[in-house]
Amino acid sequence: MKWNIPSLEELEDILWRCTACGTCKEAYDYGPPPFSAPICPAGEEFGFEGFLSSKGKIAYARGILSGELQWNDALVDAIYRCNICGGCQSQCQLDHKPFIPEIIEAMRRKAVTDGVGPMPKQKVIAQSLSSYDNPYQGPRRVRLDWTRPFKKEGKPIKNILEEPAPILYYVGCTGGYNIPVRTVPQATASIFHKLGLDFGILGEQEVCCGSTAMRLGDAEAFQRIAESNLEMFRKLHEEKGVKTIVTSCAGCYRAFMKDYPMADEYGRMMEGIRVTHITQFLHDLFQMGQLKFSESLPWKVTYHDPCHAGRHLTKYIIDKEGTQLWAGAYVNLDEKDCLYDIPRELLKAIPGIDLREMRRIRSNSYCCGGGGGVMTGYNDWAQRNAGLRIQEGMETGADHMVSICPFCHYNLNQGAQGIGSKMKLFDLTELIDKAIA
Repeated sequence: MKWNIPSLEELEDILWRCTACGTCKEAYDYGPPPFSAPICPAGEEFGFEGFLSSKGKIAYARGILSGELQWNDALVDAIYRCNICGGCQSQCQLDHKPFIPEIIEAMRRKAVTDGVGPMPKQKVIAQSLSSYDNPYQGPRRVRLDWTRPFKKEGKPIKNILEEPAPILYYVGCTGGYNIPVRTVPQATASIFHKLGLDFGILGEQEVCCGSTAMRLGDAEAFQRIAESNLEMFRKLHEEKGVKTIVTSCAGCYRAFMKDYPMADEYGRMMEGIRVTHITQFLHDLFQMGQLKFSESLPWKVTYHDPCHAGRHLTKYIIDKEGTQLWAGAYVNLDEKDCLYDIPRELLKAIPGIDLREMRRIRSNSYCCGGGGGVMTGYNDWAQRNAGLRIQEGMETGADHMVSICPFCHYNLNQGAQGIGSKMKLFDLTELIDKAIA
């Protein structure tokens, strides 16, 4: 299968579109009232210009390509001290705006190819993906541990390889292996049962989506995993009648929506299959009147926009032919795939919910700090950064924080513990499950 994953060399022309203006450092909102606030977690933590937003990373990329910078421990460390959250991309208004995360990941791909990346703690992920098909070093059988309560209740979850179903619930590794986050797939499956939906899971045969490998620059591992999944999805569609793949993981959703289409066979392999995030899926049912809330939840909550379900799904409009401005000019953006309004609409529809917004939201949302391999490679920093976001949530007067990403779920709860906060992060599905009789 051919993949159109660009190398750093292929992005060289785009690198020079950065003028080092520094707009990428701050999140701006013209209001009313207008405000600005830091947007780069690495810049907040380390301060040094080389760590700060795309401005610093682009300078590294130029030095690597020109040969002025040679690989050493400090340089490798610098390019991996980044969440690839896309906060800097949201602020940039230059022609390289659409490509910033790709440039950072291309540097990492070059580091891996040259045998110097990723960081030592992150190499465990690559080994685990090779040995266990997941980044958590967990045996395949553990993927089913979250389903035990359903089996005890006499409502076992269908194995879609044995029993056909139109809906495949793709759980994801974090929901399957990270014990504190198992509440997410449990709430999702509970909702499906309450709504009488015919669905199934892959169980022990589910493998990682490959997002972690891609974010770390291991394109070879990503391609192996993605091709395996695409072949499985095609088989499920043809033999088991799968028409919809639902995932509650923002990372998996981002991979399916943005990374997998880089395969030239993607269109053929996914023909007749719809991929959707659980939030979009439930919102569709809500609009059709099939999802109704009958239980009151008198909670004061604030909402955290995950990077992978938000700004990472932005589509950028580029004047490729030079008919509007000039060849390669960034013209505009399209946020229709970004899950900004939908989770808020569902939250507000739950009786008793009092939604209180933080300052930095939507495309200006401040990253939880766990993405881009940081939670594995720099766990202490990830927790400290999550603590900053929790503090911002506490300023709203909310009791709890809500999001739609298992990674954010785990890291923000770690951040709350780190600063001694009673605020807890709940997945939106957990609240919806409570609100359905």
